[in-house]
Amino acid sequence: MEDVLLQIASVCVQDRSLLEIVKHVASMSDEEKELFKTKVKAYFLNRTDETDLQAYEFFRLILEDKNAERVLKMLEEESNKI
Repeated sequence: MEDVLLQIASVCVQDRSLLEIVKHVASMSDEEKELFKTKVKAYFLNRTDETDLQAYEFFRLILEDKNAERVLKMLEEESNKI
């Protein structure tokens, strides 16, 4: 899973809108994350397009545990190396 989070962090460097999503999720309380997770599941329930499936997987991962915070930490550590 660490490699997938590293990929997300790498894409966030290029895509500011994705970074903003990760930041927003990281700032959510556990209750807000659970509510958002329910909405994500409902939205993607009958979606079969590859893009939709990738988006669902992104949200599923980023909402799990403290993964959004971990991605931000990876970005911070990477920027400290420069």
